[in-house]
Amino acid sequence: MPPKVIGPYRVLDTLGSGGAGTVYRALDRRTGEPVALKLLSTGPALDPRAARRLAREFETLAELSHPNVVKVFDTGVHHGYPYLAMELVEGLTLRNYLELDLSGAGTPVIRPATRTGDEPSVPWNDTDTGEFGPAPFTLSTFAEEPPSEEVSYSTGPASVRALADAADEPDTQESREVSVSETLHAPPVEQAPAEPMPRAPDLTALNRPERTGRLKDAMTQLASALSYIHGHGLVHRDLKPSNVMVDEDRLVRLMDFGLAKFLADDGAVTADGRLVGTFRYMAPEQILGEGLDARADLYSLGVILYEMLTGRTPFDARTPHELWQKVLETDAAQVGSINPGADAALARIAHRLLRKEPAERFQTAEEVAEALAE
Repeated sequence: MPPKVIGPYRVLDTLGSGGAGTVYRALDRRTGEPVALKLLSTGPALDPRAARRLAREFETLAELSHPNVVKVFDTGVHHGYPYLAMELVEGLTLRNYLELDLSGAGTPVIRPATRTGDEPSVPWNDTDTGEFGPAPFTLSTFAEEPPSEEVSYSTGPASVRALADAADEPDTQESREVSVSETLHAPPVEQAPAEPMPRAPDLTALNRPERTGRLKDAMTQLASALSYIHGHGLVHRDLKPSNVMVDEDRLVRLMDFGLAKFLADDGAVTADGRLVGTFRYMAPEQILGEGLDARADLYSLGVILYEMLTGRTPFDARTPHELWQKVLETDAAQVGSINPGADAALARIAHRLLRKEPAERFQTAEEVAEALAE
């Protein structure tokens, strides 16, 4: 059961959950406005340095304003865990939006969809893969509970800094950092059961001219969003289709930008060895724990574009270990070999974005936007 109240927000329903935390649909009890509330469930609750980073970065995020970037309103602490209040976007994930068949007469209404249950999980908890159809959002029954007359709210970046100060004490237990090389060469924790072969993509559906036009437009808007946040010194680190929403006006909205950065330093591994990000969309340098810049997001953008052109991600495996080896050591199959009818220009952009070495990719999101406009 989700909490009923988080700070000044009344929780209505759960929108999605992942490694970084849980996102709730909530109501600001001070203004009556709906928000998306992300309660961070790892890192910052135990790491004072990460909590201070969250406070600093919130002050940057709160100043951002771009039509393709979801607005961040507030931050605070709930039972020792930081949260962020963000603009609530009603719409479809990028993948669901592109699955819509708009070739018939008229334009259908885009019904809002949650990210919970849209994408089935695989044995090793990568929740952004698989096949699914668009699902309308349905608000579950919520039992109203009268708020207390005397409510103490812990909001704002100062409350997060106070959390960090309270937790900033010497460790009394032995700790051990886990290196990426150890993670890569360690045997899988458990063997996943054999999975059925992926269903062949519907090439006719993938190559509909109307869909290709929507894909190109969505990628252009997404490149604009990335250009904006990169220009403010932010790196998304967890770019994937479920973090990209499209509203009823076909406006693409980048979600959760920068949030993954709060859970780690410049590398990709937290103190307990957990990687930050979604495995199938990680750049090679993120897997290796190297310093990241905007080009890591551009690699993830390439994975998204490749997937939308072919119906599958560039690399697939049964365990993270096997997947990381493929990402680091092999090249993705040519888009044309999977989907001969795919747009050739988009395929070239995807493959350049997927280069192993950052210096061989597009260097900025502006360059990607220019290539899409050609």
